Amino acid sequence: MTTIDDLLSVEIFKDLPPDNLSVLLPLLAELNVPADTTIIYRGDPGSSMYMVLNGSVTVTLINDEGVEYSLATMGAGDIFGEMALMTGEPRSANVKSITSVRLLELEQNDFFELVASHPAIYDRLLKLLIQRRSRNAAYQETLSSRHKGNIASLFAESPPNIDQFVGKTNWTNDVNADLKRLSVNKNNVLICGERGTGKHLAAQLIHFKHPDNSDPLYHLDCANPPPVQREATTDKEKANTGLLSEVAQMSALFGHGKGAGSFAQSLRRGYLELADNGTVILENIDALAAPVQQRLVDFIRHGTFTRSGDPELLASRVRILATTTIQDVDLVKSGSLEPDLLTLVGVERLNLKPLRLRKKDIPDIAEYCLQEFNRKYNKDISGFTKDSLNLLVEYLWPFNVDGLRQVVERAVVTTSGSVIEEGQIFLHTSTFTTTGKFNLLKIPTIRRLVNYQFFPNGLRFLTVPFILALILFTLTGPPEKNPANLVVWAIWWPFLIASIIISGRGWCGYCPLPTISDGINFYRRKFFSVPSFLVKNGVWIGIAGFALILLSEHATHMFTGAHATSILLLTILAGAVVTNFFFGKRVWCKHVCPLGKMVAQSTTLSLIGLDSNSSVCSSQCLTHDCVKDESCPMGLHPSAVASSKDCILCLECIKRCKHQSVRLNARLPWRELLVRERWDVAGAFFAVSLTALVLAVKIPSWKPVSLILPESLAGNALFMDVVVAVLIGLIFTAVAFLASGFPRNSAWKRNFTIAGYAYLFLAFAGFFNIYFHEFVYQGQNLLPWIVELVGMSDIIPADLITPNLGTLKALIPLITLIGAASSISILTKLARKHSISSGVNKTHQGIMIATALLFLLIL
Repeated sequence: MTTIDDLLSVEIFKDLPPDNLSVLLPLLAELNVPADTTIIYRGDPGSSMYMVLNGSVTVTLINDEGVEYSLATMGAGDIFGEMALMTGEPRSANVKSITSVRLLELEQNDFFELVASHPAIYDRLLKLLIQRRSRNAAYQETLSSRHKGNIASLFAESPPNIDQFVGKTNWTNDVNADLKRLSVNKNNVLICGERGTGKHLAAQLIHFKHPDNSDPLYHLDCANPPPVQREATTDKEKANTGLLSEVAQMSALFGHGKGAGSFAQSLRRGYLELADNGTVILENIDALAAPVQQRLVDFIRHGTFTRSGDPELLASRVRILATTTIQDVDLVKSGSLEPDLLTLVGVERLNLKPLRLRKKDIPDIAEYCLQEFNRKYNKDISGFTKDSLNLLVEYLWPFNVDGLRQVVERAVVTTSGSVIEEGQIFLHTSTFTTTGKFNLLKIPTIRRLVNYQFFPNGLRFLTVPFILALILFTLTGPPEKNPANLVVWAIWWPFLIASIIISGRGWCGYCPLPTISDGINFYRRKFFSVPSFLVKNGVWIGIAGFALILLSEHATHMFTGAHATSILLLTILAGAVVTNFFFGKRVWCKHVCPLGKMVAQSTTLSLIGLDSNSSVCSSQCLTHDCVKDESCPMGLHPSAVASSKDCILCLECIKRCKHQSVRLNARLPWRELLVRERWDVAGAFFAVSLTALVLAVKIPSWKPVSLILPESLAGNALFMDVVVAVLIGLIFTAVAFLASGFPRNSAWKRNFTIAGYAYLFLAFAGFFNIYFHEFVYQGQNLLPWIVELVGMSDIIPADLITPNLGTLKALIPLITLIGAASSISILTKLARKHSISSGVNKTHQGIMIATALLFLLIL
């Protein structure tokens, strides 16, 4: 049973006197709604207002792909449905219970009865609703005392929190002057510009810059008007969408009388009536149906109209501020707008430039957005680094200022330091419709697996004891013929490298090192700021560390020496623990880890990649749940395809995205290179140096080399494993530089960067074969060594448990040939696309062929 205490818990009732609440109490019906139940549907008639007593609800819409996404969450004390109650508009969104919900419902008939019999209560409720919806106190004080005027003002738009366009270019100064001029003359205005250029803001400023800005301002998106009935769900219903849209536009602008149609259960006042003496913004006016355009022409000419289904002639004085993404010269040619309507709404014209044509304004707009989001998220970020600001200025911004705001907001959300670094600027550098991709989440089984709570993080329950066991047994077990050592080099490493082809940096998602280091440092709450040197040069540190590891593997003969392997594993673990201790979680993974950098630079080869639908992220996402609260351990956003090399496929963004915008794509592994526009020298240098490292670690042990060198040098292990290896690596890298035109050709660096990436396929094949060779030639010893270690070799014959892996030997040259052919093919395509000279192209191809032949001989 509902009590006065229940009413006092509702926001708009808590300040009402008890006597007024006693009058309200009999008019309210109590509802108990189970979890996951739709309470109201978008498009249903608005006949009641709801108040939440207990539980929570979510306000949702359905996008063009049929995916339901959340706009807001409401809890105890909140209300919803008030606009439909007061204006008769259909519901503008769906509302669904998240938990079991206890609600109070106030029906429209009871509300109007309350208006007639207790005007004091009505005025009090109206004032409270105005205070709840409006953010401008001065604006509230000017509201009309008439019921109709109050309702009009209550649901009108509030002033924007900015009073001019930001920037200091001549165009920005001119447009601000135009806005001031247009605000005074009261003429209709047509505002043209691309999506996101600020057309709606311009219309708001024109209205609110007027000296008397207390008159109401209404906004209608003609392309998406409030529906007049529940949203279509079947194909048959969707076939009538065009007609329903026309009816919805007519109803929103002119209103309808009770009984005007099956949807018209009560009277509805249109925006032209509610905005009397004020302004209506008609966004996407070109989307108005032809009959609606004609009625609008008649209204502008005569100042009178009738509601649909109601013969009463109504008068209204309304200023029209229309917006369109079509240039005004093309509106009539394309048939989008009636010539008479274009003339009437386009008495004044305002054309807004896209952001790419006023790049000098970008730093000012970014700084303004930064301060706005600092306040929103309670942060104190001082600004942008030069590199991050350059990245913003260089980008073409297809969604203009709207897109820039989204990127800055995500940067603020993910930044924990005092400035925004280049790594926090997430730009969608390729279109979602790029061919060569298939969204694996369309397969129900894969979507269920991905959304499973413990996938892939639960795999750490296996990898943590696995790595600890390897460290323990390589450290305490026999120095030779150690099964744990064989697992490291013949099984674990080939698996890790092969996993790159399937899931890129996916291994890092369940790598045991962060889990162990987090566990050791669980008590730490405050950390030092990550040094800027580490952020800027982490990739080079990681590549150098990886080269050092690869050389030390062979110089210390880790393939056969278990104790050397244990020292390597302990060193890497210690690096993760110490880095975590000083700088916090995942700093090792982001900036230092040699294995992570190796995998990251190889993700181009991956058959699976993660990205998002940039249109959904820019137009529907209001929460940034996929990056808030460190939900992404690497601090990334799924729209940033350029940062995919750092994505560890933890899949948290898929689990958190309420809009199902994130995509888990199966893709052609070379597609990323062919569509790439931005190239970094680190990736090219890694591919070339990895090729050089394979040669460096294998050529010194090649018999023809020992025959060429003097016997004293050939027998010197230190000289062969270190000095010769380093010389080979340096010589190969120098040859790649010379092949790119160094130093005679000024474009050598560009040539090297683009051509260098093509080496990745060949380099990866050679690198994988080093460890696959161990599996093929030594893998059969694993079970016999285990049996020997536990003292059961007399009971279990070695021949019985020794598998024959000899047939796999044929795969080693095959993998090399596939890698070489892929590199040569990709180089040819890249050379053609980026106009690399024929001489540079053929020279690099020759190096690849020669390298492949060497791989066949030494691997």
